[in-house]
Amino acid sequence: MPQKSIVKEVKVITDQNIVKGQKQHGFPMRSWKISVVGVGSDGEEQRLPYVDYVEYILHHTFEQPLRKVTDYPFALQEKGWGEFDMKIMFYFVDKSVAPFVLDHDLNFQKNHYEVIHPIPFKSDMKPSFLKLLAQGARPASDSEHGGESSSHKRRRDGAHKEKSKRARESRSTDDDSHDDSSSAGSGDDEIERVNVKQLAKKFQLLQSEDLLELVKLVKANQTPDMYVLEDGEAGEFHIDLKTLGDDLLVTLWQFCEKRLDH
Repeated sequence: MPQKSIVKEVKVITDQNIVKGQKQHGFPMRSWKISVVGVGSDGEEQRLPYVDYVEYILHHTFEQPLRKVTDYPFALQEKGWGEFDMKIMFYFVDKSVAPFVLDHDLNFQKNHYEVIHPIPFKSDMKPSFLKLLAQGARPASDSEHGGESSSHKRRRDGAHKEKSKRARESRSTDDDSHDDSSSAGSGDDEIERVNVKQLAKKFQLLQSEDLLELVKLVKANQTPDMYVLEDGEAGEFHIDLKTLGDDLLVTLWQFCEKRLDH
């Protein structure tokens, strides 16, 4: 009989706002803060006594992309002008328990947003560690033994909705492609003429003037069934690449290839 897991939930909280009077590459600078709290069985926030420390793995263009935070609520505050995907690694008080990693989508669509993630633990761990897990724990569903629960998958799918990652924080002059820098999913790439994940990565390499041209190109070919959101006040432009259609995707691919070859 398979062994039951103990599942704890954590909430990743993101707060961000525009820094008035500061711009980079034509885009407003943002001050953002991420913190992590526990979620009890009744949905209340609680401390994380079983977590020793948290590491945030930021985009590689940051001066120190690996950030270690030891104090609850494990808050990290930074400033930049671009959206990107990061990894958050949890290291536990019991060193025999393997670290747990989750993906977090830093985006500027809302000033405040929260995402809940389950962390499963085996039930045959040290009694002292099990005591730390006891408060607010719940039995794991079958789907969480071998993968994500359907509710968790929906949350992650929503958080990682395809976007044009129009920029990266503090881009370096020798910026090269980063394997985890895009939240663009491949989906049905086998029947698509353009790999949207690779296209999103190409967006990251464009210069600011090229990004403005790309936005004009999308707007000129926009149809009602495309997800294109423009926030003129904030100077932001969000695109769901999977809604653009093959013809426009090919056009954008060719645009990127031409600009990046120079």
